[in-house]
Amino acid sequence: MAQQARSYHHGSLREELVREGRALLIEEGQQAVTVRELARRVGVSHGAPLRHFRDRDAVLAAIAADGFDELRRYLEAARQVGTLERRLTEYIRAHARFAQHNGPLMQLMFASTDDGTNAGREPEAQSSAERFFAVGAELLGESSPESMGPMPFLVAATTEGISALAATGRLPEDRVDEVVVAAVRALLPQIEQQLGTAAQGPVTAPDG
Repeated sequence: MAQQARSYHHGSLREELVREGRALLIEEGQQAVTVRELARRVGVSHGAPLRHFRDRDAVLAAIAADGFDELRRYLEAARQVGTLERRLTEYIRAHARFAQHNGPLMQLMFASTDDGTNAGREPEAQSSAERFFAVGAELLGESSPESMGPMPFLVAATTEGISALAATGRLPEDRVDEVVVAAVRALLPQIEQQLGTAAQGPVTAPDG
């Protein structure tokens, strides 16, 4: 196994550990993600992961950061699409689909500490989360996280609520688009008022 560990480049082993950790989290739950089990699955010595991660919490933080980075890419892609309504619809839809396939990862990403805050979140996950939320706030015309109005929180609550329902199966897969469109229809007038933009056509379900 030590020979196998030496075959990895410095960055590639870390990336492989995150990939395997994410897969293990989704397959078996957070309790299954341990440094020893990841080393076994990747085929390296038990101590090899600790050259890249301080401990198990750091591994989980890297997995959460990976999830936030993926969600941010969905959001950034949605920003390039047509009208505001279309951008918002595409993003919420992508968020819900992500949740359907990554329920345990979503729980890890958005988990709060016992006092109801994210103050205890590892720096890597916290930094990725802040970048993700900053892009979302910019989409809604908010430039400063310190002085955000209520709209980003309302959109986040709606998006995360739909995603949680989708992840647990309480929202059937074939009704996700219907609910997303209804949510955007309800939110859009308030968002447009905040942005000072005019409505641009009816909200329609995205293709595919």
